[in-house]
Amino acid sequence: MRKTVIVMRHAKAKRPVEGQHDTERSLSEAGKRSLKATLPDALALWPKSSTQVEIWSSPAVRTQQTASILARACKKRGVKVRNGVQSLDCLWSGDTAALADALRSSECETVAIVGHNPFVEDWLACLTGSNIVFATGAIACVSVDVDTLGEAVEDDAAVDRCTGHRLLWFVQGPVSQRWRTLVSMEKVIAEGVDTVHERFDAFFSDPEDIETMHKLRVSIRTLRSLVAFIKPWQDGKQNEQANADLRDIVTETSRLRELDVLTEQALASSNETNQLTEFCNEQAAAERARVIKVLSSKPVQKKLDRASGELKSLKWKQRYCDEGLEASAVRERFDEMAQDLREDLDALDFAEVEKTHDVRKQAKRVRYSAERFRDILGDDAIGVAKDMTAHQDNLGAICDARVNIDIINGFQLDELPEPVAWDLALLRAENETFLYSTLRESR
Repeated sequence: MRKTVIVMRHAKAKRPVEGQHDTERSLSEAGKRSLKATLPDALALWPKSSTQVEIWSSPAVRTQQTASILARACKKRGVKVRNGVQSLDCLWSGDTAALADALRSSECETVAIVGHNPFVEDWLACLTGSNIVFATGAIACVSVDVDTLGEAVEDDAAVDRCTGHRLLWFVQGPVSQRWRTLVSMEKVIAEGVDTVHERFDAFFSDPEDIETMHKLRVSIRTLRSLVAFIKPWQDGKQNEQANADLRDIVTETSRLRELDVLTEQALASSNETNQLTEFCNEQAAAERARVIKVLSSKPVQKKLDRASGELKSLKWKQRYCDEGLEASAVRERFDEMAQDLREDLDALDFAEVEKTHDVRKQAKRVRYSAERFRDILGDDAIGVAKDMTAHQDNLGAICDARVNIDIINGFQLDELPEPVAWDLALLRAENETFLYSTLRESR
């Protein structure tokens, strides 16, 4: 009597955890996705005459999960799975005699077994004489003469005598690392979302602390940089919407941060007076009250919730769902960004206000991407980003000086108390002197 036997090794599993029994290890997220994405193509070779199947799995969690994915894929092909996924201890223990008995006893002409290495490789080699390496998720189809099955599994030499077993086809398992790249990026983005929420809470808990606003802005800018980095692979509409929502939120805080920076510079200025400090604090306090009201409003909270929801459930372009993403492609994007930044820095004229501001943002994107996607990009990416730090700090000082000048110019100095107007004029002169000297040195 002949049966068609599908032999499969479980998909990529999580790494062992100390104290955890080996049977309790589950599939990794990348293992699940890679198998779901590639199994339909493998099952295209499924025998057309097989309209029903029994699926057997070892008791281990990782094989049970793999068998469940296989069962769903079979059902999508119109193949009926009889009696659900059945657990067989012999597929864990490697008891070939018990497996042979089970195959002879089965009333189904097609049986799929999901097991472990080295058992699946050894058993297939014993049946067919083919020494095939089974990567995780690999699948083979064998035509088995169950009447002679006992001979083949009990005596290796019997393989030469047994002509009843034939390897029909074999499909190697997927390279799960490509999907692990996507999973790793999702984790980084989710952590970025959590950080933004934590910084929101910290700001509302102590809005008078300048640093709570600064850290909130950094967390949003960082997340926006990460979202911009993954744009080539993410669903375009989702990427655009999330980025727009985050941009709208952080824009509401810009004026407050600018006033905080002006206040800090006033305190550090050699011309600082109590009146100037008090004036700057009053301006910042009024803006802080507005920001607190805006950030706690329903429209802003709606945007935050929408962006958080989208970024916690990233949608990748279909190509990458199907094929995964090579880590080398991610590194290639980073290298291109870093090279573009180097070229822009070399060609930058600090007198160009908008270009200087844009290049500063470029430097931040490179730095944040290197730090957060380090596990994908490699440790040396941090070194590349550090080379940009000095440039970023210099660009930041230039941009801050220009913003300070614009803020002071926006005040009606002739309507202010004379000491405050005088000190603001001196503060503006300090910033203008810094800009002049910086521009002269860069030429």
